[in-house]
Amino acid sequence: MNERQWWNGRWSRLVRRDVFVRNAADGRWQVELRRGGPEGRLRVRSFGSEQDAVGWIESAVVDPEAGWREIRDATILSVRKRGASRSDAKRRGKVAQDLDRAG
Repeated sequence: MNERQWWNGRWSRLVRRDVFVRNAADGRWQVELRRGGPEGRLRVRSFGSEQDAVGWIESAVVDPEAGWREIRDATILSVRKRGASRSDAKRRGKVAQDLDRAG
């Protein structure tokens, strides 16, 4: 399944918007409009080609001046959101273990 994603640049659940384009099994292309992050509400539209789907998104949904951007690698996005590296997470875990032993 091919997939592309756009995001409005907002982290807050109340204002976050995501747009996905996916190649469905029947050869059609689906555009998923999502409000409020992963648990938010969503709507789906179908198109005959990827070009039609992306054209509709760029003309009707995405506004680059409002902070919309295409996400190329979702793993990079999730690491930036957390703002911590794996070593930071390990350090926090070690501190929590030390606190459990002290109490």
